[in-house]
Amino acid sequence: MSDGLLAIGAFSRASLLSIKTLRAYHEAGILVPTSVDPQTGYRSYHSSQLTDAAVIRRLRALDLPLDQVREVIQARDPAVTARVLTAHGVAMRERLADVTRIVTDLQAGVERPASHTPVHPRDEPHSLTLAIRGRVAEADFAEFLGDAYAQLGAMATRFGVAQSGPTGALYPPEIADENIEEVEAYLPISRPVALRPVAGSVVMSEVPAAHVAVLVHVGSYEAIGDTYRQLGAWVAEHAEPAALPIREVYVVSYGDTNDVHTFRTEIQWPIHPAHTKETSS
Repeated sequence: MSDGLLAIGAFSRASLLSIKTLRAYHEAGILVPTSVDPQTGYRSYHSSQLTDAAVIRRLRALDLPLDQVREVIQARDPAVTARVLTAHGVAMRERLADVTRIVTDLQAGVERPASHTPVHPRDEPHSLTLAIRGRVAEADFAEFLGDAYAQLGAMATRFGVAQSGPTGALYPPEIADENIEEVEAYLPISRPVALRPVAGSVVMSEVPAAHVAVLVHVGSYEAIGDTYRQLGAWVAEHAEPAALPIREVYVVSYGDTNDVHTFRTEIQWPIHPAHTKETSS
């Protein structure tokens, strides 16, 4: 969609809220879709609603009850945010100032991007990969990926095949379940290898050629949700999402440095080339 709207699946990826959760927030009157198809009931959201989605996600991370989340969203007032969070309990006191500032900035429309480059579309070529797939909870992404890359590197060495680019991971274009995602960790290689029967969980795979919208996230992965929000808003305004996995390419990561502030992650969102609008920015 190029009218600022995202279908619920694409909005789930941009906001990091599952489709199931978005439906529940609609029913609770917390995050109401911009439009609902009267025939199919299919929901669409405007890119501007990614701000409210980010606020809701922060507040729910504090276990704030839904009725209080609704109060903060509807008020759009820093004083209300502070009052609600203060009343939430002493256990939250240490996190109060930081979350209050984040929510206030988001609702004021203040962009604090973790990225240092604008969104830009480009064509990504096909690549062969060694891969490990798994159903992984968000809290376990780092452990899963770290273990996977160790196995993939060892397998590439064993078969004498060269790594042809940085490691990466594929994520579904929609987040169907709030707790578990199908993740594919991959290591690009220069030529195919015959893995069976010794490969175990490692498989030959590929990252298909695609036209993608790219935004570079700089720094720790803790703030990557903000970069997804910015990229999702750009896709809503300028492109039509393609039904292909989202790619994260770890250009600079733990294998290169222990300084998380210098990490560079490319988020590549596949889009339909014919729908991409040229911009002057």
